[in-house]
Amino acid sequence: MAKSDLTARDRERFDRARARGALRARDGSALVSARYNARRDTLDLRFRGGGSMVIPRSLVPGLGRVAAADLDAPVVSPAGDALCWPTLDLDVYVPGLVARAFGTHLFAAATGRQGGRRRTKAKAVAAKLNGAKGGRPRKKLSA
Repeated sequence: MAKSDLTARDRERFDRARARGALRARDGSALVSARYNARRDTLDLRFRGGGSMVIPRSLVPGLGRVAAADLDAPVVSPAGDALCWPTLDLDVYVPGLVARAFGTHLFAAATGRQGGRRRTKAKAVAAKLNGAKGGRPRKKLSA
């Protein structure tokens, strides 16, 4: 059996990476499958959370001049955040594709809502202090 040259620091880094991977594996926005629908000329995407999305091929950068026969088998990255066509040497980042298809405003609003739901000690302390002063400070009106 070969001796391992891993240090305690390496093991710690691997443990943190595994923990991040486990969190990402439970993420509902991760892509689990994708297929090209030649009849409709669209990409059909399915997400871990149960949602699905149909995106026209014309919105995917790099696929405009590709023959439909070459689009049959997109590969989903292990993290669920990218699509790959190995025969075309083409990779597409899914959050960027969604932002392109639906507009950055919608994508930013969803991301902001998700961030606003986070519960941290700092937010709890700030809310308590604002509550003691009578609530959230009013915005000042400009003249």
